[in-house]
Amino acid sequence: MLRRLRRAAIVSSALCVCAASCASPTLPLPPPEEPVFSPSTEAGHVHLHSSGGAEPNAIIVIVNENTAVPLEQRVTGTEADDTGTWDAEVVATTGDVLDISEEDGDVKSAPTQVMVP
Repeated sequence: MLRRLRRAAIVSSALCVCAASCASPTLPLPPPEEPVFSPSTEAGHVHLHSSGGAEPNAIIVIVNENTAVPLEQRVTGTEADDTGTWDAEVVATTGDVLDISEEDGDVKSAPTQVMVP
């Protein structure tokens, strides 16, 4: 009888451990790597490029923190390709601070904050 109780307790413990490991939360996305800046062909804009600096197929969200930029122009987005490479044209000028984050489904990264050179 004691053996059966021990065996049941061991099996029950193993099942609890297995169930707990299967229910572990999803790891957060890492922040995207800092992009390379280059001049845009459009005045008041900059071009951002990141080669493999994001998770594959992630949605990249760029927010200009400069309150002088109109609200409807402060947020820009793009999608990384299957290698994590992305490009974006952003309304920004020298000295503006950009918060760049990435999203994959319901998971969002912490932002990478960069200043436009």
